[in-house]
Amino acid sequence: MTQASSSKPLPWTAFRLFVALLMVNFVWHLCLPGNKHDPHGAVMADTLITVGLLLNLYVTKRTLSQRAPGDVRWKLGAPLYWAALISGVGVLLIRFWSIAR
Repeated sequence: MTQASSSKPLPWTAFRLFVALLMVNFVWHLCLPGNKHDPHGAVMADTLITVGLLLNLYVTKRTLSQRAPGDVRWKLGAPLYWAALISGVGVLLIRFWSIAR
C-alpha cells in the first residue's frame, strides 16, 4: 500500500506562501526608515507572526521532506527554504535591535 501515502496532496503551495511572506516581510523591514517607531503592541504582533511563519515553514518543510524526499522540486525548494529562514531570522534581528535602541 505505497499509494495510500501519496493520495494526500503535498503542501507545496503552503511552503511557497510561507517563503514569499517571510522574504517580503524582510524586504519591507529593510526599506523602513530607521527612526520609525511602531507601538509596542504592533511590534509584538509582528514578532509573533514572524515566529509563527518560521515554525510553519519548518513544519511544512519537514512534512515535504518526509513524504517526497526525492521530489525534483527540492532543487528550487531547498534554496528557497534557506533564504526564507535567513529572512525570518533577519526580521527578528531587526525587530530586536530596534526595540533595544
